[in-house]
Amino acid sequence: MASDDVVASDPEATVERASMEVPPPIANIKGVRFIGMTVSDIDETLAFYQSAVPYRLVRRDLVAPGDLYPEEFITTDADEIEIALVEARNVFVQLVDFDPDAPSTPYVRPVKGPGFTHMCFISPAADSAFTKFREAGLSMVTRSDEPVDLGGYGMRYAYGRDPNGTMIETEVADTPRRDGGPWVGHIGSATPDADRISDFYAALLGYGPRRRAEYADRPLIDQVVGYDGTSVRSSWFVTRNLEIEFWEYIKPRTPERQGHAMLDTLGYNMVAYEVDDLDTVRTRMAEMTDFSEPKMTPFGWRVATGLDPDGNIIALHERVSAEASESIDAMVWIDPETF
Repeated sequence: MASDDVVASDPEATVERASMEVPPPIANIKGVRFIGMTVSDIDETLAFYQSAVPYRLVRRDLVAPGDLYPEEFITTDADEIEIALVEARNVFVQLVDFDPDAPSTPYVRPVKGPGFTHMCFISPAADSAFTKFREAGLSMVTRSDEPVDLGGYGMRYAYGRDPNGTMIETEVADTPRRDGGPWVGHIGSATPDADRISDFYAALLGYGPRRRAEYADRPLIDQVVGYDGTSVRSSWFVTRNLEIEFWEYIKPRTPERQGHAMLDTLGYNMVAYEVDDLDTVRTRMAEMTDFSEPKMTPFGWRVATGLDPDGNIIALHERVSAEASESIDAMVWIDPETF
C-alpha cells in the first residue's frame, strides 16, 4: 500500500513524516534497475502479465547460472538457465527460469514474509489493471472481489497471486499521478525488524525513509492483507524510479529468515540497483554487508551481489558495454527530483 495516499489521508495512523523533497542520491545509486523474479515458465508468465500491464520483452537468453550469480545463492546444477529482461515503463523485471524443460510447483510466500513479498502495479480506474489480472486468473488474497477503499481518497487496494503463487498488489487510482497505462509503484518486503532494515537502506541510498507509519485495529487493512487483527510498522524509501516498501508485521509476526534467500525459489528473488561506480558503493557498504567480487556478465554489466540484514539478495549493476536502452536512464517516467 502506497505511502503518499494511505498516510496522508489517514488520521488514525501513527506517522513520522520526512521531507517531501527526494534527496539527491549519494555514491552513485541511480535507482532500481530490475526486480528479479523466478518463474516456472517464461512464456506463461509473459502471457499473464501482458494481458494486464505493459510488459515489453527486451531480450531473452540462455546462460550459464555462474555467469550471473554467485554459487552460494543457487542450488541448481543446471548447465543453462533462461532469463528474460522485460521493460515495465519505469523499471525492468528480470524473469528467470532455472529449469526451462520442466514446470515448477507454485510457491506461496506468506503475506507476512519474510522477504520480498509483492510488486505493486498502479493503474487508472478507467483502465484498471486489477480487472484485467482477474480476467487472466489472479487468485485473490484480499477478502473481497474488488479492491478495498481504505479511506475515501481515491485509491483502492488488493492483493492477489499469479499462476506461480507470486503476490501482486494492485492500486486503482481515480486520479492517477501519471498519464498512460499501469506502472510499478513499489517492490514490497516484509521484515522482522523495521528499524534494522531502515538503517541499512538509509546507508545504501544515502538518505532515510520518506515516511514511517504504524497501523493497528484497522479492519479494512485486515481485509486487504487477509489477516485478522493486523498490527504493522512500515517505511517507504524513494528511489529515482520507484519506491521500496517495508512492512514489519507485529501481528501476525514476521519471522526471522533462517539462512538467506535463494535465487532458484519461485517468486521475487532479487532487487538490482543501477550504480555509476560499483566500487565506491561496495567499499562504502563493506561494514554492513559483504558484496561479492565484481564480475562481468555476458550482457555488458559489471555486477556485485550481496545480502541485506533480512537475507534478501541485492545486487549492484554498473553499465560497461551494455546497450543504453537497458539502463534505467532510458526508462519512461524517470524523475530525479520528485518520483
